[in-house]
Amino acid sequence: MNIDDLNHSKTPTALQEINVKIVAQLDESANASQEPDAKSDFSEFKALLVLRDEVIRQHLDTLHPEEKQVFAKLELDVNNTLKEMAQSLLVDAKKDITHFVRSRSAVQKYK
Repeated sequence: MNIDDLNHSKTPTALQEINVKIVAQLDESANASQEPDAKSDFSEFKALLVLRDEVIRQHLDTLHPEEKQVFAKLELDVNNTLKEMAQSLLVDAKKDITHFVRSRSAVQKYK
């Protein structure tokens, strides 16, 4: 994921800063997952998403109804992109857990 996936023409500066942190966190997690014994910590990712939601809600409160609609439509596309990415992370985590459990079970059989 890159920053252009999260920013659009109506993205306020505060939201752009959070988006940069989200992309950096995802890149860091992707690089860490390549290392053996890597631990993915998505608590910071979740905190950034919660903060992102708060900033969006606050920004919506400052907009006129017409601007609100345009901004909300653009953010809906971004939100769907984030949702798809989160779903793929969840699927990958489930695969990793399944592989770990099966491997552990196989080791137990040979003890």
